[in-house]
Amino acid sequence: MPGRRVIVHAGFHKTGTTSAQKFLYANRKDIWPRCALALPGKLRDGAGLQAVRYSRFRTDALLDSFSDELHAMLSQIDPGRRKILISEESLSGRMPGRDGQLDYSATPTLMARVEDVICDVFGAEAEVIFCFTTREPKSWLKSTYKHNLRKSRLVMDEEEYASTFGPAADLIGVTKEIEKAVTGIVSTADLAGLTGPEGPAQPLVDLLELSERRRSNLTPHVPHNIGPKDEMIDELLALNRSSLSDKALAAAKIDLLGKAKQNDG
Repeated sequence: MPGRRVIVHAGFHKTGTTSAQKFLYANRKDIWPRCALALPGKLRDGAGLQAVRYSRFRTDALLDSFSDELHAMLSQIDPGRRKILISEESLSGRMPGRDGQLDYSATPTLMARVEDVICDVFGAEAEVIFCFTTREPKSWLKSTYKHNLRKSRLVMDEEEYASTFGPAADLIGVTKEIEKAVTGIVSTADLAGLTGPEGPAQPLVDLLELSERRRSNLTPHVPHNIGPKDEMIDELLALNRSSLSDKALAAAKIDLLGKAKQNDG
């Protein structure tokens, strides 16, 4: 008989993860009695950071450090009889396209280690479910391109970026590799179909198995972390290719994005 249900939502980047996490946090009072939440605030600077480093450098020491950080965080949870939901996309490693990261090839190894830690903390009988939101490849590439233009000094144009990082857009292929690496269930949900009041959090809420009354009380989601508009791509690319210092570049991007937001208003 399965033990405690532990849901792992580890991505993927730019598939509505921030919106899902904000929804869960906004509705924590209704969720908490049935499920303990471990959101980015508890994960990003610890296990998430080590996962990002491991995906880049692939050393055993970094993988062990990732395990230690995750174990320490989960050990602080007193779940009682509740389910547990872990949501943080950096557990999948660095976003492809950022600092030369080519793909999610480190993710299966990271998820296998996540499963080992969960079973160590909550018992070998734990019912571990990995839930990944996915996205159509071209849409995902466009979204990550705009995000990386904004967040880093990416100097590739969109065509070169798509050619270089196109293989990473096969998110379903990554989940199939994860299935081979873990013993728990791996489920996926396409972002395009998550248009209801719970938005990208819908598949996670489904797994929480809340009562109909409690679920009806949840506050509808609000989109978060929306990327810059397409017409800003050329301006961001020009800034990244400029001779501005990193500090001046960051200020120029803030100014550009701020003016765009004001014009939209």
